Amino acid sequence: MRGMTSLTLAMLAILTPPLRAQQPPAADRAWNDLARADVAAALQLIETNHPGASAELGDTDFLRRLQSARALADQRLPLVRDYGGHAAVLNGLANAFGDGHIRSDPILSLSRRTWTGIVMARRAGRWVVGSQAATDGEPDLKSAQLVACEGIEAEQFARQRIGTFLANPDVEADMARRAASLLLDDGNPFVKRPARCTFDRPGGGQVNFVLNWRPVPLRTLEQVAGEAYRPARAGMGVSAFAGGQWIGLETLSNDAAKVVEEARRQQAILRAAPMVVVDLRGNSGGNSQYADEIARVLVGEARVAAVNRGGNDCDGTYWRVSPDNSRALRKFAGELPADRAGDWIRQADALEAAVANKAIFSPALPACARRDKQGAPIVPSRMPATAMSGRLVLLTDRACFSSCLMATSLFRRLGALHVGEATDMGTRYMEVREITLPSGLRTFATLQKVALGVGDFGPYAPAVTFPGPLDEDDRLKAWVAALPR
Repeated sequence: MRGMTSLTLAMLAILTPPLRAQQPPAADRAWNDLARADVAAALQLIETNHPGASAELGDTDFLRRLQSARALADQRLPLVRDYGGHAAVLNGLANAFGDGHIRSDPILSLSRRTWTGIVMARRAGRWVVGSQAATDGEPDLKSAQLVACEGIEAEQFARQRIGTFLANPDVEADMARRAASLLLDDGNPFVKRPARCTFDRPGGGQVNFVLNWRPVPLRTLEQVAGEAYRPARAGMGVSAFAGGQWIGLETLSNDAAKVVEEARRQQAILRAAPMVVVDLRGNSGGNSQYADEIARVLVGEARVAAVNRGGNDCDGTYWRVSPDNSRALRKFAGELPADRAGDWIRQADALEAAVANKAIFSPALPACARRDKQGAPIVPSRMPATAMSGRLVLLTDRACFSSCLMATSLFRRLGALHVGEATDMGTRYMEVREITLPSGLRTFATLQKVALGVGDFGPYAPAVTFPGPLDEDDRLKAWVAALPR
């Protein structure tokens, strides 16, 4: 490890792409060594800690993805000679699992990138120019729709560039969040940057645009990208609006506890309101228990219990036993508020005992685990009546991920009208844990727990899609208030 750390420090002098062609063979080999060590550590992390990697669970799809991820990394590693290749091989490794929780993030990043002056965005299922910093003589392409690059139709072009290394190509929300990278060059040696693209302008007319690739400071790129994508924010709290009551739940971190308490104090007002909106815009997860508690405040304990029971006879959550997972769970339990730590402490105690006993899962998997069909929870045909007198509305955007997906599933099963924008997706695997890779340049994340009887979460498409940008709060609230009954 010390040798790899020394190599990392030596690499810092050659991180920028302009020096790539000047690198001596020794630098190429050093980068390749870093990549090989990081890939080996990432695969070991998954194999020894992820529930799906255990043969006892019998998840053949996950085991196939693991084998494919290893094979792809082996194919790509010989071409890694610099920072861009190092990043690409780890991004591709993580992306091969098709689960956004399994990811590799940079600890160090370049101060400059290479771009075309164009930052792409994904809007209403189309690839459009979200913002542009044109040089003299370049046409104004703002809001123009991408038709093709190098003769490759826009959707296929995006799948090749973004869907191979950065996002699940079959999940709209995931691809949309990565849209800005479509016409950026991050030094990935496994994709060829295009020289020419075709755009349809909003007012009519097609433009065959020769891309002028040039360096850009990261700060400038971030400013231009900010014009293309303004993230929506739900905020945190309970407030009135024209249609009734609005619950902003931007995160399911421990900050959500205050929203739960505020909802409890206003329970009578919420249950009597003509409409209650649970706003999950910008919510990328946390602890789904907070969403469960808000649901109980709104519709009542009996109704929530009925949908949570579902109809699957093989359910429950099970930790993959490993010393590292055990230490991580103990640390997490120790950081929770005292009134919420009890169950997590008990799980940590059980996991530590399982490590000592050399068990594979904690608690032990039931016999039905290998036959779990991973189907979605079954909504009972008859449920207790809701405690609300008004309408329950759920609002999501493309940021909804992880525990936000569990919250979305719950409120949809409770009968909420789902509006806004389609969510991301997640698997039945839970509890993210991240390590720093041996190079010190990047992290890699795994999951530690499996939930039987729930299946994958999402992507969830709304029953009614909001027609504009979801960051426009006043317009959005007026639109929700006017939704037809």
